[in-house]
Amino acid sequence: MSKSPSTPDADAGSLVSPAGMGGIVGGKGFDFQTRYIVCHLPLWMTDGAFHQIFTEGTGDIDIRYVVDATSKRKHIQIKDHDVTPSEFKEVIETFRAFDAAMPGIYQQFTLACPGFSPQLRPIETGLARLRGAASFYDDTSDALALTKSDVDERLRKNGLTDEQMQFVYDKVGIEIGHGDLAHDERALDIFVARLLKHPEFAGKIRAMVQPAYAELLRRISASKGVTLDKATLESILRASVLANLSSEQSVTLWLHNWTKENFDPPADYELDWTEHFDRSSRRVPPPNTWNDDLVPRLDALRKDIMATGPVRNIRLRGKCTLSTGVALGAVMPLVGGWVFEIPQPPAKGAWRSDAVPTPGYALQTEIVEGSVDGSDLVVGLNIRGDGRAEIISFIESTGELPQAYVFMSPPSQGSQSIGGPEDATAMALAVRDNLGAILKARQLRKTKLFFYGPFALSVFLGQQLTSIGQVQLFEYQNPGYVPSCLLRT
Repeated sequence: MSKSPSTPDADAGSLVSPAGMGGIVGGKGFDFQTRYIVCHLPLWMTDGAFHQIFTEGTGDIDIRYVVDATSKRKHIQIKDHDVTPSEFKEVIETFRAFDAAMPGIYQQFTLACPGFSPQLRPIETGLARLRGAASFYDDTSDALALTKSDVDERLRKNGLTDEQMQFVYDKVGIEIGHGDLAHDERALDIFVARLLKHPEFAGKIRAMVQPAYAELLRRISASKGVTLDKATLESILRASVLANLSSEQSVTLWLHNWTKENFDPPADYELDWTEHFDRSSRRVPPPNTWNDDLVPRLDALRKDIMATGPVRNIRLRGKCTLSTGVALGAVMPLVGGWVFEIPQPPAKGAWRSDAVPTPGYALQTEIVEGSVDGSDLVVGLNIRGDGRAEIISFIESTGELPQAYVFMSPPSQGSQSIGGPEDATAMALAVRDNLGAILKARQLRKTKLFFYGPFALSVFLGQQLTSIGQVQLFEYQNPGYVPSCLLRT
């Protein structure tokens, strides 16, 4: 016998019921839900009553507030897509089931999502208008009667009963507009903006920037009638602002491929792979060595560093192949908080992977159609020269034609095409976004990647290659190329 939709589940209040374990068991929407939590933590933490957060308890998120030794709890259900009428009704019933099974425990239930379907939008706008005006008309009971009647009608049209409607009015909040949380970079921008509102961290950032303000005041005052060029001003800012960053906690990694050398500063961690590489012949390990030995060693290194504490800044030293750079970045991605500091001659200063990307970076992208039966993309990153003909010739010699060849390059090619870490981070971002869009449009999940450019950029690129399927890397070995490691992003 099927249960009536208006009858709460008897076990809805159990943390081991199917409803209570839906997110843990299913795992759907984990990324979106986690971004929602992280981006809201700065807001919740500024509330003096905020006490605890419990994820995947009775549902997605439970928040506990404590005021004068009295607890209040809020339950939040998160959807990573626009909610439909039937789903909205289902969520309301789930809320009612929790409320009935745990009476008096939860004071508020919230549905958070990117948006409502067109049929539901009148409900969201109506509730927002009604609740927004309530405090203004709190001294007259009839002022909002007509508005409430209109909202009642909108709820009924979407299948809600009187009991469900009253529950919505009494306990349900609606949050829409969370579409940016589907993207790591946009979510990061939201997190940074909200963290800057937290008194403790806002003060620290002010303290970091304040020396630059004072130094610029002094230099400008002393330079009246004298021209100050951009390079001079940037050096003043670096000396005053970045001086504080030099003392940040970091670890030094020596990673040896072509040669084994000593570097400064001394290594906290060292990986010696020289037995697998030979510079004179450009010999690199076969794919099984990369996939079964070297890349797992990088993953083990990541875990070792994480086990020692919160340090995520890596000072990298060593003469390495480009495949090693991409693989290292992929194992320690930017979204995981990892930041690399890498010498990139002839630049005087090290390049950092958290450099602010060059605004308006104009990545050049060319698509050459391959075989309609192809099941992957071949991507060539033409940075220091045009490798299209060579890459196409090599792929044709293998007999495994791709669905398309994609060639990406900076606004101009050559040895100076990447002007610094800002260009490098901008290109890495642009490559990831363009590649992700092309793979999605063509419904492909594998990429063969050919890269020839600055080593630091190879690491930055690897840090951005998340959630785009399999990436097979290749190394140049005159004549032609050989496959190196396979990354599963």
